[in-house]
Amino acid sequence: MRKQITQEMKAQVKELGDALEMKIDTATVLAEITLDNAISGECAEGSYLNSRRAQSLMQAQIYLSQSITDDFFKLMDLVEVANA
Repeated sequence: MRKQITQEMKAQVKELGDALEMKIDTATVLAEITLDNAISGECAEGSYLNSRRAQSLMQAQIYLSQSITDDFFKLMDLVEVANA
């Protein structure tokens, strides 16, 4: 028997969906910056991020990716409960 989807569940799904959309967009931009930095390292001027900043950027991408994964699984749990 299918459970009734509550307004609270709908709000949670929307909130997680919105957060995921923002985080995925941010991850995409960070990846573009990382790629641009790596490519510019091959140019005469060199990369525009020093080693410390590049490492910090990569660490931020890792944390953000973990957060995206966590939010995705939370969203899937909500959807699974709603469809149970």
